[in-house]
Amino acid sequence: MEISLRKATPIKKIALKVFFFILIFCVGVDCLSNQKKGMASVSDSVVFFYIHKSPETPIFLEPETWLPIASSILNGVHFDEDEKAEFTRRWQNLFKYIGVSDSLVGAKELVRLFSEDEVSKLAELLYKAEREIPDGTPKGYQVILKREDPIRPGLRIRRTIFYIHNNANCLVLDFGEIGQVVDFQTTYTLRDWILYPIQEPITSSRNEVFLSEIRPAGLEYSSNLVTNQKNQNRICVRPLFWTAKLPDGKTSSNPQKTTKGTEERLKVLKELLEKRLITREEYERKKAEILKDL
Repeated sequence: MEISLRKATPIKKIALKVFFFILIFCVGVDCLSNQKKGMASVSDSVVFFYIHKSPETPIFLEPETWLPIASSILNGVHFDEDEKAEFTRRWQNLFKYIGVSDSLVGAKELVRLFSEDEVSKLAELLYKAEREIPDGTPKGYQVILKREDPIRPGLRIRRTIFYIHNNANCLVLDFGEIGQVVDFQTTYTLRDWILYPIQEPITSSRNEVFLSEIRPAGLEYSSNLVTNQKNQNRICVRPLFWTAKLPDGKTSSNPQKTTKGTEERLKVLKELLEKRLITREEYERKKAEILKDL
């Protein structure tokens, strides 16, 4: 009898684990279905969700005004041009002028929101999603991007979440999270980092983005309809931006400040390495980024 009880115990534990997994899965699926979204395209670090127009779609996404996204970005493209290549080029051009505070090496310094590789991946997945819309009607998107934490790989990520929708006035980017640290008890899976509800972003300095002072016309912050104040977590990309050029005498630049403060940033970075708050690999990567900005 004693042997039987010992054998039954792990079976009971397994059954409980299976039960809770099924319960969590069902709750997650129900959550996703109520919000009318479905996976559009995915990679190992980025996922795009279609947001379908329905009575449950949050008002901040302005679903009644939606227009196709790809056709807006490709405005003016000649029929014999490579649409995908031009789509990618224009998408990359947009993110040249969008930056964030680099909290790692000095909150007053600005760096690009996404790396060139990340922007290319975003462009590829958005283009694919637009080409493969199941019912052909305009969609909004929830985009989730993760970066692996070099200190706790597999257990910690930095997550960025934003929303995309398009109307007659502008393509809107709404940022809900930027580089949010997310820790996991055990090695995470795809489901762990992509399961996030659709919810209106809270305006905060933690999800602010900054636009380069030198930029083409048509790229601006969205204003609050009530207070008329600029909302720095919401960007409006007007149709003219996609074909606009920089003003005469101006040169393109990332949303960086001047080289003033570069030495201070390198000093802070070295201190972080000496205190073992960052890895040697991350130190070298950030150092290269800082020097590249000179």
